[in-house]
Amino acid sequence: MKRFTSASSAALPPVILGVELTIANHQDLRKSIRSAFGLNTRAINLRIDPSMDLIYLCETTLPNTLPCLASLTRPGVIAVLLRSVRLEWHPETKQNIGRGTPTLAALESGNCFLTANGRKVSIASFTTRHVHPTRIVMEAQGQPNLLEYLRADSFTLEISGTNRRRLTRPLAFSAVLEFDVQLAPGAQA
Repeated sequence: MKRFTSASSAALPPVILGVELTIANHQDLRKSIRSAFGLNTRAINLRIDPSMDLIYLCETTLPNTLPCLASLTRPGVIAVLLRSVRLEWHPETKQNIGRGTPTLAALESGNCFLTANGRKVSIASFTTRHVHPTRIVMEAQGQPNLLEYLRADSFTLEISGTNRRRLTRPLAFSAVLEFDVQLAPGAQA
């Protein structure tokens, strides 16, 4: 994959993509397999690592026709580079935050991927030091050109990783991605 630097002679304002995602509440993997395949509990306990219960995955497929992506279709766009990714949790008004409340602090680590046309690229990640109850700022993974992913008919945004603890209720949050758009030399901004 061709890499681009952040500096360019002509650039457009950043593209901001905001997506609502939900991590489903914890459902015991052992019970799911037992009911699906009729396996006995002892066989399941011997084969499944308990840490598998702490893995989460949420993804959504988006069309390239979103209004925020319109600037990517103009002539002269040669690169789209990730500027930042953050996860935000906004509690409902008058919601008490206490024991058992699903916040972003329940997450331990994670990765952000884009998938399009059968290709998947890791674009950002976070560890425990980035986690706060209402906000996680992820670290970009290199500077790949994401233009072909975001111009595809549709692309998939995935956030996956591990929890610190089991979620007893679903965790709804926003993923906000900011991209720098670079134009070819001589193209009009």
